[in-house]
Amino acid sequence: MGLSEEEKDLVAQSLQLYLQQASMQLPQASVNQLVIIAKGIITKLDQMEAGGPAAPGKTKASAPPLGISEEWFGNVCQTCTFLSASGCTDKITAKFPGKCDPILKYERAKAGVR
Repeated sequence: MGLSEEEKDLVAQSLQLYLQQASMQLPQASVNQLVIIAKGIITKLDQMEAGGPAAPGKTKASAPPLGISEEWFGNVCQTCTFLSASGCTDKITAKFPGKCDPILKYERAKAGVR
């Protein structure tokens, strides 16, 4: 019995929130270990649904990470190499959602600023 997309998204968002809290309270080495464990959990969830190893295309998150708007997610994050099933793996975005270079460039282009 697999989880629905909504349930998987809830688990991924919960893990992302947990990692954000942990990054404020734990040393970076411990947080890095937790990130690896969280990625393993998301991979296992994908494998449960597929009945085997997750396909490369199935590892992308299907919902915006915390602090990321639907617009940013649809126009920027979906093509970003830092996006995984557990959310954004970019260190800047983890601390400051929406402040990564791809989103800032998108906003500047949208505003007509070079």
